[in-house]
Amino acid sequence: MWQTNEMGGGNLNISVQQMSLMPSDDYICIDIRGETAYQHGHIPGAVCWNGNEESLKRFSEYKKLIVYCTYGEKSIVTTEKLIQKGFEAYNLSGGYREWLLHCFKELDAEEVTRYDRQIILPQIGSEGQKKLKSSSVLIVGAGGLGSPAALYLAGARVGTIGIMDGDTVSVSNLQRQMIHNMETECVNKAESAKLSLQKLNDRIEIRAYPHALTADNAEEIISKYDFIIDAADNFETKFLINDACVLLEKAFCHAGILQFEGQVMTYVPGNNPCYRCVFEEIPESGSIPNCSQAGIIGAVAGIIGSIQALEAVKYLLGAGELLTGKIFVLDGLSMRTRIVRFSSKNESCKVCGNHKTITNIRENADEYMRKACGLT
Repeated sequence: MWQTNEMGGGNLNISVQQMSLMPSDDYICIDIRGETAYQHGHIPGAVCWNGNEESLKRFSEYKKLIVYCTYGEKSIVTTEKLIQKGFEAYNLSGGYREWLLHCFKELDAEEVTRYDRQIILPQIGSEGQKKLKSSSVLIVGAGGLGSPAALYLAGARVGTIGIMDGDTVSVSNLQRQMIHNMETECVNKAESAKLSLQKLNDRIEIRAYPHALTADNAEEIISKYDFIIDAADNFETKFLINDACVLLEKAFCHAGILQFEGQVMTYVPGNNPCYRCVFEEIPESGSIPNCSQAGIIGAVAGIIGSIQALEAVKYLLGAGELLTGKIFVLDGLSMRTRIVRFSSKNESCKVCGNHKTITNIRENADEYMRKACGLT
């Protein structure tokens, strides 16, 4: 029944198909990938083992031990050690990835192969990939920030991506807005982005909104998504996104870029500051130069938009530390970065403070009327 070990260690390997033919009470699977990886997906009934020999006695009641790691390479060493301890142990050929290909019904073989490099991450695993597949992200702005954010979210297999922009593609955009190309010149940016995303990943749902975000449509559209990316090119829309997300209790990630610099912050409903807590009011028209006036290097847009995509993925997975209560700042010329921290929300904030005055987006519509060009 057992395979010959191709790596020269004797009859150590067992295939997933062979394991499936065995009575379930005849063996136990030993997962050696670590606790984090185990929690994000494992073979049903498997036990996470850290190599502590004192805990070996709990395996003595089982006739056979089937050991696995990610690809079935590191686990063969553990298998040999268990055999030396007197156990009847076998190495699962191909490891957890091979089991996913054959037995994990929520992801098909093409998905396991395509997303292999992120599924093997301990913080993602099969369960994390399922979360991404069932999640949705809205990107407001298909420009310098929205382009990389959309491409990386589509690549990661976020199940539904909405992309909103009322502008059309021009040649001057192509220096930094890599989701577009010369063939989509004069095409609406949301529609152009949809075409690119469908070519990258035809198994996700792309919703194009070929118009601007306004006080009239913001709540209806934003309420449909799990996470919002602020890739807008003007302050009025940025404040509108913030206020709508705060009132709807939606998490979002803000970013801004100019010349060689960029900044990112994330808001999650709770006691952390929102965008308005930090910046308070929309700047006066002309008080801050925009990209057409001051310029922007495309690579900075790529870096900052990619960080927004990463923040979205971490939020959807519940992994890592988000940029909540702080702003990440990049100086691309010196490659210096810094974190500006805010201990708590601004109690005088108009939308989330103790005496908030903004309780309805439509009633505050005049503030969101565009007065100046923005940052992307």
